[in-house]
Amino acid sequence: MEERAAGLILFRENCGRREYLLIKNRRGGHWGFPKGHVEPGEDDFQAALREAAEEVHIRRIQLIPGFRTVVRYAFPRQSALVRKEVVLFLARTDEEGQPFREEVEDMAWLPFPEALQRITFAEQREALRQAEDWLSAG
Repeated sequence: MEERAAGLILFRENCGRREYLLIKNRRGGHWGFPKGHVEPGEDDFQAALREAAEEVHIRRIQLIPGFRTVVRYAFPRQSALVRKEVVLFLARTDEEGQPFREEVEDMAWLPFPEALQRITFAEQREALRQAEDWLSAG
């Protein structure tokens, strides 16, 4: 079984420092980025925008051109192994956001070192490293 999802590595500038938005998923309890399934008729970016609006109520999003990374992983669901591919885009916002409590247990804006430590899965930590390197390179 294969699934496709899309999401955003969202950041903001706060008092001269860059902060990244992480969410804690209510079902799995893991920390990562706002993301979700690509629905029929959507492209990856449309799905990422919709998920940010649904999960954290953020709609003012400025895409950072040229950055796109793909995270792949597998997990068991019932008796099947699910292979999941998640396309992540990098984007800036000036909104604080608020969690959609049915899906998001908590959310936090964190500077890069703290965000890197908080993310649960190695694949998403690597995506954050790529985003930070991209932004730092200018």
